[in-house]
Amino acid sequence: ADTSMRQLIKLRDGSTVLVRITQSWGDSAQVESMAGTLTLRLANVSSVVLVRASSIHDGVYWADDPNATRLFFAPTARMLKKGEGYIANHWIFLMDGYRGITDRFTLGGAMSLLPTDNFLKNNIYFISPKVAITQSARVNTAAGVWMGTVPFVNDATNEINTFGIAYGVATWGGDDGAFTLGGGYGFAQGKLARNPMLMVGGTNRLSRRLSFVSENWLFPNTENPIVSAGIRTIGDNVSWDLGFFTVLGSGAGFIPIPWIGVAWKF
Repeated sequence: ADTSMRQLIKLRDGSTVLVRITQSWGDSAQVESMAGTLTLRLANVSSVVLVRASSIHDGVYWADDPNATRLFFAPTARMLKKGEGYIANHWIFLMDGYRGITDRFTLGGAMSLLPTDNFLKNNIYFISPKVAITQSARVNTAAGVWMGTVPFVNDATNEINTFGIAYGVATWGGDDGAFTLGGGYGFAQGKLARNPMLMVGGTNRLSRRLSFVSENWLFPNTENPIVSAGIRTIGDNVSWDLGFFTVLGSGAGFIPIPWIGVAWKF
């Protein structure tokens, strides 16, 4: 009924066609495409995906960013839909995964992959729930916790080592560009930091398959922010992040440190 919507139809031979379905009956459907009016047999169709008008540029479909719920590492305020999920790797030595439990609640976790003589005991494990506060096409807000632990007991206190950050985040913008502002308080061993940390970042779509990404942090008790910039490749289900980060005003000059990450959405 919505004539601004289009459908991306994947056929069983692996090809795809961007169309508007105008009529369907029995085992067939009539569609309008740039090539004209076509009739498709439903037996030859493997999937049909609704496409927003904003995702079509000069008649070409631009896939959504499969990793839109985060920048390089920090979360945006966007949420995974119920049943959606992704697995990601950063710098080879950090693996994480998230899944949408509902449209408004995402649960995930992570672990380091450091090679040691006792792999399970000497790595770090994280859990990270995120809850939507407000959700709309252009403005989103959310809150969450990123909590880590190491599975051994502190000999001095006889307690398990825990640490992390409790945060809130807001994202303004659409599919082709967005600005994200976040802040939170770090904690360790049950004690909350006195001052918050701040994160500012954003994305800007450069082309059908590339997006600019930036993520920048200011930690308490320091005047030297961590800044980063790079690109994200956008596939139908896989994205690669390639960039660098550095500490400004550290007195050591400009020393870029490479960042690499990959995410697979399912």
